[in-house]
Amino acid sequence: MKSSLYFGEVRHQRKGPKRHAFKYDVFMCHLFIDEIREVFEKKWFWSANQKNLSSYQRSDYHKPEIKDLASAVRSTMGKQLGRSIEGPVSIITHLRTFGYCFNPVSFYYCWDQEKTIPHAMMTEITNTPWHERYSKCFDLQDLGKEKSTHNFKKEFHVSPFIGMDVNYDWHFHGPAEKFKVDMVLCEDQKIIFSAHLNLTHKIFNLQNSTWALIRFPLLTFRIIFGIYWHALLLRLKGCRFYPHPKNSISPTQ
Repeated sequence: MKSSLYFGEVRHQRKGPKRHAFKYDVFMCHLFIDEIREVFEKKWFWSANQKNLSSYQRSDYHKPEIKDLASAVRSTMGKQLGRSIEGPVSIITHLRTFGYCFNPVSFYYCWDQEKTIPHAMMTEITNTPWHERYSKCFDLQDLGKEKSTHNFKKEFHVSPFIGMDVNYDWHFHGPAEKFKVDMVLCEDQKIIFSAHLNLTHKIFNLQNSTWALIRFPLLTFRIIFGIYWHALLLRLKGCRFYPHPKNSISPTQ
C-alpha cells in the first residue's frame, strides 16, 4: 500500500503593503484512490463515504458528479495538458473532521503503474468566502519526484486581500519522504506574499492515524476559523479589500 500520512507545518508571510505572518501544525492524508477501502480497513475512527471522526467523502473533491475521482482528475489533466493521462491517481488533502471538511488547496498526482514516479499533477484551490473551486494542472513527465517550478499569472480570485494583477511562482518537491510546497506571489516584480507547506512522510498505520486524530481533533474547523480570524486581523491592519472580480476565469468544478 502506497497511501500515507504527512505531518508538518504551514507558514504564511505577507510582506506588503502590510506585514502579517503566522504558522500552524497540520497533518494531511496522501491517498491513492484505488487503495481507499484498504486504507480505512480496521481503523475504528476512519471511514470512506460513511460518518466517522475522520472520513473521506467523494463529494468533497474534484467534479463530485463523476463517481470515480481518479477518472475525473485524469480527464481534467488531459484537457489542460493536451495529452492522454493514464495511471493511478493520488490526492494529498484534509479529510472530514466530525463531518466538516474545508481544503484551501488539495494536490492530485497521476503516477506510473508502479506508483513510484508522478508524471502529472493538479492543484485544486477553494476560495473563501465564495467556496468556488479552481483547478490548475502541471506536466511532470521529465521531472518525476524532483523539484518542479511553475510560473504563471493569477487567474482565480483566492483571497479578498490580494488583487488579480499578481504573478505566481510555485515550487513543489515530492511527494516522497518529504512533501514541500512553496508559493510566492509577486506584484510589480516585488514579493508581496508567500506560503510554505513542509511535511514529512509517515506510514498510514493504526498508531499514526490514531495519533493524528488525538493531535489534531478539530483540524478542519481550526483551518476555517484561522482563515476568518486572520482576515479580521488584516482588515484591522488596514489592508485593502478586493471584491470578487467579474472578469476572473470561471472556476472549474
